[in-house]
Amino acid sequence: MTNKIPLSSALALGLSACLTLACSDDPQADGATAAETETETGDGDGDGDTNETSDSNTGDGDGDGDGDGDGDPGDGDGDPGDGDGDGDGDGDGDGDGDGDGDGDGDGDGDGDGDGDVCGDGMVTGDEVCDDGINDGSYDGCTNDCLALGPNCGDGEINGPETCDDLNDDSADGCLASCIIPNSCLDIYNYDDQLVDGTYMIAPDGYDGDAFDVHCDMVTDGGGYTFLKVDPGGPVFAVAAEAHCAGLGMQLWIPRSEQHLLSGWSISNDGMIGEANANFMRILGIYPNQQGATCSQQPMNSNNQNCGWSASDGEAWWVHERDDITEPNGDNSVTGSMYYAFNQDGTIQWHNDISGDGYNSDRIMCDVGDKLP
Repeated sequence: MTNKIPLSSALALGLSACLTLACSDDPQADGATAAETETETGDGDGDGDTNETSDSNTGDGDGDGDGDGDGDPGDGDGDPGDGDGDGDGDGDGDGDGDGDGDGDGDGDGDGDGDGDVCGDGMVTGDEVCDDGINDGSYDGCTNDCLALGPNCGDGEINGPETCDDLNDDSADGCLASCIIPNSCLDIYNYDDQLVDGTYMIAPDGYDGDAFDVHCDMVTDGGGYTFLKVDPGGPVFAVAAEAHCAGLGMQLWIPRSEQHLLSGWSISNDGMIGEANANFMRILGIYPNQQGATCSQQPMNSNNQNCGWSASDGEAWWVHERDDITEPNGDNSVTGSMYYAFNQDGTIQWHNDISGDGYNSDRIMCDVGDKLP
């Protein structure tokens, strides 16, 4: 038998329900309230829709309907979203979008926001160096960018260095490039603003300590080397050449008219060692063959008819005169003439003789690398 509820009782129950559930005349509002009620047992996204699909636009605003904000409509594994829930797509959860997890947005992972990354080739922050390789090699940088690798100026001889004296004095036998100069030309090539004066060199092939020479940094462009030597007694050209060779040098050869005049000035300058004209009495110029002449002809390498040459086969110059009747052929290929000069450095006379040639108690040596 069906029990009938009186109309008055039904109205009372309906009013009670409306009071309890905050009834509204808006059916959409009623639906939203119902959805909120099911959130804890629904789909977990907090939007109140238990049946939504991946294209739902109700809930967290990322368009996937799962409520986590990462853009992953599936299981949150990061494909195509990142699964970290911060909505920036980098997977680190800090929301700055750079993927390093420090939240400063510069991508270096240190959290200070300054962007210094050891290995990026830029010196920033606390870095001392950064060559982009940072393997601690010569003239490079250590792997933490906090110290230089072996380098010129660290007081130790490394890599291509032949010296390292911790200074930039080009006259002390060690250039600021950490290379021992072999000649005045080496020094000039390193710094063409240097002036005439005393410098230290260690010529190629010489095993001793660097020694003082005089450098002419002007004549013929600069770079001529001069060493005035007292051999301890008269020596012929053979012994003179041997003495110079022991220093990695050769018996002096005037290369041009200006070079000859410079040599004469240096020979007679008491501020550059001893002043003595005999430093130019014998020279490194010899007959091409025994008996070769150059009588009444210019004595220089420009004269193809002269049968004399420099010991190294390079340019040489004594004079342009055609009124000196020597050398007339009484000579040997290892003997030097003697040379006499006027006070102004121009040639006065020269003569050859047979045998060992002439000797001298003073000689001058040169590296021979500078040419006019």
